[in-house]
Amino acid sequence: MFAFLKGTNLGISTQNNLKMNHTDAVREIVKVIPESQEEFEESYKTKTPFMVISVFTKQIKKLIKDHDQKILMKSITKMNLFYSKGDQALKNAIENIFVYSLDSLTFCCEPSYKDLIFAKMSPSLQNNYLRQVYKSGI
Repeated sequence: MFAFLKGTNLGISTQNNLKMNHTDAVREIVKVIPESQEEFEESYKTKTPFMVISVFTKQIKKLIKDHDQKILMKSITKMNLFYSKGDQALKNAIENIFVYSLDSLTFCCEPSYKDLIFAKMSPSLQNNYLRQVYKSGI
C-alpha cells in the first residue's frame, strides 16, 4: 500500500539526535558515582526525571559534605551534560531540584569551595541559578 514511500525521506530523523532522558541519566550517574546504584535499585527512584535528579542531588550533597572534590567535579560536569543534552523533562527536574537547592547544598561550604562548585557549572546552569535568585528577591 505504501510501497511508493520506500526510501523516501519523510523528515523523520533516525540519527542520534535524540535527547537524553532520565533513564540515560541513571546510567550516567552510576558511572560517576557507583554507590548510587544501590539507591537506584528501588524502582520508584528511576520512574521520573524528578526522582532521578533528586537522588543525584542528594549524592552531590554527600560529596560536598565529604569534601570529595574529584567525584564532585565529575558530577557537576555530568549535571551540565544532562542540562545541555537532556530532554525538557530532565531540564525541568534539574532547574527545580538541583538549581533550586544549590544555596542549601553550599551553605556550609567555605567561600573558595563554593566558588569552585559554581565555576564548574555551565553558563546556562549559572544563569538559571541567577534567574531563580533574582526572581525570589534574595
